[in-house]
Amino acid sequence: MRITISKTDCSRLVRHTPSDDVAFRPGEGVRGKRVAPADVPGSGAGAIPNLVPDVLEIPINIKPMQGKAYATHGLDDTTSQLGIVRYDITKNTFTFNGEPMGGADQQALAEACAKRGVR
Repeated sequence: MRITISKTDCSRLVRHTPSDDVAFRPGEGVRGKRVAPADVPGSGAGAIPNLVPDVLEIPINIKPMQGKAYATHGLDDTTSQLGIVRYDITKNTFTFNGEPMGGADQQALAEACAKRGVR
């Protein structure tokens, strides 16, 4: 079986990695000139500690019995949890029910997309 992935598909599936020349440089403006720092006392990450947790958890639920046939029996609000997606912000990784998402398949896809000019 042969699967064809277009450049548009690749741009949706592969995470963009910006070039080093566009990285933020403290104290430097857009055109390379020195600028005053934006930090002021009481600002920054320390100003609002623990606003966002290191790991975000997203439960994946379905309602398998939605519809009129089930509503008459009070079953239309039944919920079933398929699993939990966890995003570790510090590691920039995703897992589904504890299993890594991406991995070797994601790497192979990225390599195939790179051959098509999408990075």
